[in-house]
Amino acid sequence: MNDATDNRRLLSRRALIAGGLLTGAGVVANARRPDVPFRMIKEAKLNPLFPWKIGDWEYQTSSGLVLPPPDQMSDRLYNAIITRYYASPTQLPVMFLIAYNGIQDGMLQVHRPEVCYPAAGYAIEHERLIGLDAGGGVEVPGHYLAARSVSRHEQLIYWTRIGNDFPTQWWQQHWAVAKENLKGRVPDGMLIRFSTAAPDDKTAILTLRRFLEPFFASLSPTARRLVLGEAGAPGLKDQILSSQPKR
Repeated sequence: MNDATDNRRLLSRRALIAGGLLTGAGVVANARRPDVPFRMIKEAKLNPLFPWKIGDWEYQTSSGLVLPPPDQMSDRLYNAIITRYYASPTQLPVMFLIAYNGIQDGMLQVHRPEVCYPAAGYAIEHERLIGLDAGGGVEVPGHYLAARSVSRHEQLIYWTRIGNDFPTQWWQQHWAVAKENLKGRVPDGMLIRFSTAAPDDKTAILTLRRFLEPFFASLSPTARRLVLGEAGAPGLKDQILSSQPKR
């Protein structure tokens, strides 16, 4: 038996173990029958939380962004979606999308750009994780993608938040939901995405980082908690917990 066969068997065994653990956690979590929504803000009125001017960029329009596919699940996936196109006299334009769901129950998962960009006719050229300094000692595991269609080359950085976790893979999304379910709570979740159209990756990353720095700095404590979880604005913890519905 060769090394390649051994490696395949090892990977299969690990996948089986991981799947079993997730299934077990899901069964236990379901047995708890969580019915208390745990949301980072009392009401999901997103638009007023985010500034219309960020650094050198200013809001221009809400159109022109790549959106999740309009399939039968779209209306159930999100309670609210914000799309904004920011222009600057000195920098490349930046497009901003937030998709929010107040109840992540393990069945409705946020659509990642790896799904919606190919559905819109883009090919994903490459992707990697990239650390983002959100200030206050918080680092976000951002996901960088470069995507190309017949007529456009677009680069983006995004992250997802479910409860207080930043999952980067599908099983981490399920685990984040299961952890909250085991506490008897149903977490909220959101996807935050920033994109631009640059000639190369270096320029794209530089542009997006230049946008993200004043973006994070301009957020109110409520907005920081929404996009970063409890670590983003720890002073709001008691206020948010007191606003959660009781069993």
